[in-house]
Amino acid sequence: MAHILSAQEISQFRELLTTAINSSVEIITAFGSITGEVVQTGAFFKIPFDYVVLKQSENNFVYIPLATINGIIPLNEGGDLQ
Repeated sequence: MAHILSAQEISQFRELLTTAINSSVEIITAFGSITGEVVQTGAFFKIPFDYVVLKQSENNFVYIPLATINGIIPLNEGGDLQ
């Protein structure tokens, strides 16, 4: 059975991903992992507030609902993630 995230957990993921803009991350979900550069979160752009957008290649973007995230792994020290 899938774990349902609390509002606090979703807020923590959103905060971490906001600081990870321009950084490469691996996002773990129940469906598998997705790797890419964090380019947008719903906090700043016209996408749903509860999503993050990863850029996987020049023309390939993945929209991930925050509620489906089980973990976030930073992959480099570029961008704004510290």
